[in-house]
Amino acid sequence: MTMSDFDLINADLAGPEGPRNAFSRDAKPGDELTGDIIGAERRHRTADGKPLFWVNRKPSPVEAGEPVIDSVLIFQTTAEEDANDDGQRYLRLDRDVKVALNKALAAAGVNAVAPGGRLEGFAFLSKAAGGSGRVYGNGKYIPPAA
Repeated sequence: MTMSDFDLINADLAGPEGPRNAFSRDAKPGDELTGDIIGAERRHRTADGKPLFWVNRKPSPVEAGEPVIDSVLIFQTTAEEDANDDGQRYLRLDRDVKVALNKALAAAGVNAVAPGGRLEGFAFLSKAAGGSGRVYGNGKYIPPAA
């Protein structure tokens, strides 16, 4: 999906910090994401406010390689953690998320997400064996009404 200039501007306007991470580092097994897809972005990954670059096949703040670019889906949820929470959450499409999301898409009989589609009960289940990565699942994708 190609993002227009308006999509990019609206993503910047989504809040003082933008949408919150659906599954942050502090996510606990059983945490879920349910919401409607309202946007998509490709963004330069950062750590501690510094942009990351690929150095020796690992993300690094050293500007020596290609930028680390993430694809994210933005969801409108009913979550409300504090007075400034607009309910928007982003889901970074890393390897582990893609595996589980593709299973939800296949179960829905589609091969792609679309604006207005809904993801229900997409959960962080556990850390992967060996501690490298995460296991997600249980999500149900509902395509937008035609």
